[in-house]
Amino acid sequence: MRIRRSLAAGWAAASDKAGRLAVLLVPARVRRIYVPPAYSAIDRAAVIIFGFACGILQANGRFPRPQDAYGYWIAHLDKLYPVQWGVDGQYIYPPPLAQITTILQPIGWQVFIIVWTTLLWAALAYMLGRWAWLFVALGIAALVFGLPYEAGDVLGHALNGNVQLFIAAGLVFALRGNVLGWLPGLLTKVVSGIGLGWYVVRREWRPLVLSLAAAAAVAAFSFIFSPSQWFQWVDWTIKNAGTPSPIVLEPIPFIVRLPMSLAVLIWGARTNRAWVVPIAVGWGTPALYLGTYPSMWIASIPLFLDPRFRR
Repeated sequence: MRIRRSLAAGWAAASDKAGRLAVLLVPARVRRIYVPPAYSAIDRAAVIIFGFACGILQANGRFPRPQDAYGYWIAHLDKLYPVQWGVDGQYIYPPPLAQITTILQPIGWQVFIIVWTTLLWAALAYMLGRWAWLFVALGIAALVFGLPYEAGDVLGHALNGNVQLFIAAGLVFALRGNVLGWLPGLLTKVVSGIGLGWYVVRREWRPLVLSLAAAAAVAAFSFIFSPSQWFQWVDWTIKNAGTPSPIVLEPIPFIVRLPMSLAVLIWGARTNRAWVVPIAVGWGTPALYLGTYPSMWIASIPLFLDPRFRR
């Protein structure tokens, strides 16, 4: 009993010191966006270290190869988009992500996947802190006991290398005051931009304009780098608009889910409930793969707990 109390006291003291150090080193305005609460700083560091270990195991082949991340990595700028979705290629996003991975190819796959996986877990740690372990446990339980796909979605995205967690963390980042948080979504899964309706309903034109301007600036730089790839992406998107998904989708079609998402978004914006934005974005994805929305919805947790967004 004494040992347990001693460990608890030591943990509390370490967390308090970490929080005080953050307060001293980071300005208040920046701290509200970037630095987690003092009590969970160590918790979040533990999640990031765990992600780093997962990246090393992936690089060494001890963990299965993350297919989504590998698809980003092997994307060739000379032939970036497949003729048909799911037949002869996986990359279907706008060009910027593929351009970045191409520039990084000299570092090698092993280094890339270690960094990529660590960053994904850092996004998870930023959003959830110690609660990230709950979703790790749910993912393991889904694998062992055959639970529904939704239970293992967060862990699956964290280990498969999909950009979904970056988009989710970006929503939290943006709604806490930094418009750059919209970039991961707007430059990959473009329809996630429906979350910008939060600003439209609230008539907050400055963050709306800045968000769109930042995305436009990155897209313009990418276009200057290679205009043909953007034309190819537009052409591919038009040609494959009616192509059936190669992956099983949720039975509720996009034409039904979109009005639902917009209604939730409008209600949240009018009542200062920012936590509805990730729900609207996740549910409003055109191709909603079976059980893949929880990894977007987890962004609602830190926003729900944020006192600035309580009615």
